[in-house]
Amino acid sequence: MNLIRDYAEANHHNHENGLTMYIVAIMITAVIFSATGLGVLNLATIVNLDTQTAVQTVQDQVEVESFANVALWRVNSGGDNLGNFSVGDITSAYDSTTKRLAIIKTTDDETTGLILDLVEDSHFKRAVATQYGIDFNGGKTISEEPVHQLRFDMEFLPQVDMAYLVANAAQEVWLWDEHIHNDDIVVGINIFHGSYLDIHNVDKENVTLVFTGYDIQPKDDVKLKAPIIDGVPLPAIVMTNIYNDTHFDQGDGDEILIEGAIYSAGHVRLHEGTFTGPVIARTARICRDIDMLDDDGSEYYAWNLGFGNYDDYDWPKQIQEWARID
Repeated sequence: MNLIRDYAEANHHNHENGLTMYIVAIMITAVIFSATGLGVLNLATIVNLDTQTAVQTVQDQVEVESFANVALWRVNSGGDNLGNFSVGDITSAYDSTTKRLAIIKTTDDETTGLILDLVEDSHFKRAVATQYGIDFNGGKTISEEPVHQLRFDMEFLPQVDMAYLVANAAQEVWLWDEHIHNDDIVVGINIFHGSYLDIHNVDKENVTLVFTGYDIQPKDDVKLKAPIIDGVPLPAIVMTNIYNDTHFDQGDGDEILIEGAIYSAGHVRLHEGTFTGPVIARTARICRDIDMLDDDGSEYYAWNLGFGNYDDYDWPKQIQEWARID
């Protein structure tokens, strides 16, 4: 949306310039008419017609851009076929294969419009992405790549495929009000059923921790690195309970380092620690400035295993490139 906004702002200035030209033309006409009489009326008329054409061009551009915003909203609010519609002399056509949106305005023998090349956006493309909102409670993420900028209010979350995780689990454990240490975790997918679980003194690679309960808290030293299978990543942490509130807060002299995606169907608070991202949650709170290491962990920003197929989702689209039809 930044591109369409920049484009609209540029055309806003063009619109102002067009109106200024129109006002100047009226002033010139008035001065010439009063000074020399009807002899120069034809010249004034020509100037006025040229200016009217410029104003009409700007009006057509604004109309096309407004129509493009409506078309993009329709594509994102429902099926891709909603991008195909017409109103008056403007038509929108969306090709879901090429992800190209064409807005065409036809008046007499003239055609104007926009060609918008769209790109799909998913939670796994963002350093932090939430379903509803991010609370910046005195903190922010810093240093993430522009392509991984934060995204909130995506209105839905990827659905955890528990059947896949259970079928491929290295172990499945039932605990309640317990502490999980390094020796309790094995390489691969670890599923922990139960609530009130604290994670202490863990330093493991090629592991995925799945929690189905609530009140899951990493404490002290917790270092995790997610697996990558045939080039496709698994998340580092998956928390499926909507009532869960996990607080990443390392103690003095301790270190929290999570390399891989963090997913929570509930709430996540990033207070302290180092994260590659992406962090995906129903809601999130950033308590202090968090330095994201996404530039060193770009491999985790691909579609992750354990959430079904990428094509099963109708992902929101945004503008990647655009061109004007004159």
